[in-house]
Amino acid sequence: MAELHGALFEQHFLRLIGSKTGQIEPGARRLMAQLVTATVNQHSCLDLTRVDPALKQQLRSEASVGGPEDEKPFVLSHDKLYLNRFYHYESEVAALISARNVALEIPDADLLAKKLEQHFGEAEHNRQKLAAFLAIARKLAVITGGPGTGKTSTVVKILDILLEEYPDLTIKLVAPTGKAAMRLSDSIDEWADTRGRKFQVQTLHRLLGMRKDGRSWRHGPHNRVKVDLLIVDEASMIDLTMMHRLLGALPDHTRLILLGDPNQLPSVDTGNVLADLCAGEPGFSSTFAELASNYVGEVQTIKRPHHLTDSVCELDKSYRFDPDSGIAALSKAIQSGQSTTSRIDNSVVFKPADPEPLINDLADYWKDYIGLLAGNLFEPELLLSTFEQTRILCSRRGGDAGVELINQNIESALETQGIKSPDNEFYAGRPILITRNDYNLGLFNGDIGICTPIENSDQFVVSFPGAAEPLLASRLPKHESCFAMTVHKAQGSEFDHVILVLSEEASDDAASLLTRELLYTAITRAKKSITIHSNTQVWERAVNQSSRRVSGMTQFLGIEGGSKQPATS
Repeated sequence: MAELHGALFEQHFLRLIGSKTGQIEPGARRLMAQLVTATVNQHSCLDLTRVDPALKQQLRSEASVGGPEDEKPFVLSHDKLYLNRFYHYESEVAALISARNVALEIPDADLLAKKLEQHFGEAEHNRQKLAAFLAIARKLAVITGGPGTGKTSTVVKILDILLEEYPDLTIKLVAPTGKAAMRLSDSIDEWADTRGRKFQVQTLHRLLGMRKDGRSWRHGPHNRVKVDLLIVDEASMIDLTMMHRLLGALPDHTRLILLGDPNQLPSVDTGNVLADLCAGEPGFSSTFAELASNYVGEVQTIKRPHHLTDSVCELDKSYRFDPDSGIAALSKAIQSGQSTTSRIDNSVVFKPADPEPLINDLADYWKDYIGLLAGNLFEPELLLSTFEQTRILCSRRGGDAGVELINQNIESALETQGIKSPDNEFYAGRPILITRNDYNLGLFNGDIGICTPIENSDQFVVSFPGAAEPLLASRLPKHESCFAMTVHKAQGSEFDHVILVLSEEASDDAASLLTRELLYTAITRAKKSITIHSNTQVWERAVNQSSRRVSGMTQFLGIEGGSKQPATS
């Protein structure tokens, strides 16, 4: 279905271009069509490095194709073909990142060394200590790492050090989704309370002031956000358009710290920004290493530093998982493209993906939660905390192993037990996932709430974490039940127990969703255990397929390597 929609859009778009610029030569038209298809699939451009030079020359001759300064629908630059909008977004994001990629003065070197030692200890080769120094010494810091590597705890220590030196610093913390913002808030609240400070973690949309029409913004290049230090969590979820909007709304003096895991699924919309920022060889320039060694000990250098060399630091030690645990071993194997499941302990269980045994297991996965509902224990906080312990994650929405059917099967079981009435979509304990933003209600795509009954009434309300009051269920924006949800929707969340269900459907649409980034993202949502419903063929195909996207960001930033694309014909 997605392929059909993409093909129809491609035909309509090229027909429109042809009506304005004249007939398009067949070879050039084929490349333009490939670009439109690539853009529909969230790539920002089409790589032309392997295209016949004569075909590229034909493309250059088209009236609708120009260079970076031309106001043409297509832009040809650095052996890549772009739609005009994405060329300017990508080049401008690179320019804005580069402008912020500078060293800052360290006012008191001895005091900083003392503070770093107080917070991180004397041990050398401490990546958290190095990341903290980097964030203090530079205007831009990109701190990456998998789950449990201490990104948030490192940021808390950075805040401590900076606030001691600059107590009047205006600090804002943001995340791409309401769920991710809530998790970040939970992580820093205790620290903030002990310091007598209160930080309101916002979504990016709220920070930038998206208006109620959903199309215009309060903040931008002509009305910058008032902030001295901005910390952005889950940066892998930020698409190219949003990153362009965010960077354009920051004052020139603002320090920026990006946190995230570039091995996770890329953003839902176009771009691969965090992964591109981290695409260079790891290590530091000799100049930075010499400076940093005065504070953190010996620092790894590289022979050919790139433009972002001294602004990126990966945290590589997980404090959540034992290095030999099943979840840690499996996530590392997937990152390196290994499908083997040897050396996996009992925190990881593989089961067949057959629909019938899966359906039989569903009620067992939710037995604790269903037990609360059967006992009429409808306290929202208790229900939500119990519900958040377990989640079924799927690679897709439709099909036998999809979100929609699994949620239907669970709710059918609840009807059998008398917990849900077949005549009402709402019932006590129904977990609600918001799927469309409602700026009037302050609800955003990805927010999760719990439905509870109004006493002595046949109506229901839904309680959302952080909301002052529950909301009448009848007032909800577009929503759905969420015993099961897609892996994409689960980004920014963590659960004690994850059940991953992989589709066996052979369609191109279904197969394209199965990638090692999807597996890695799903597995690293689990804190204690994961059960994987998949057959061997589907598992191996997913491990061997990457969802990395094509972009020109690494070229704009002077980073060798970066995103690649299959040969274009």
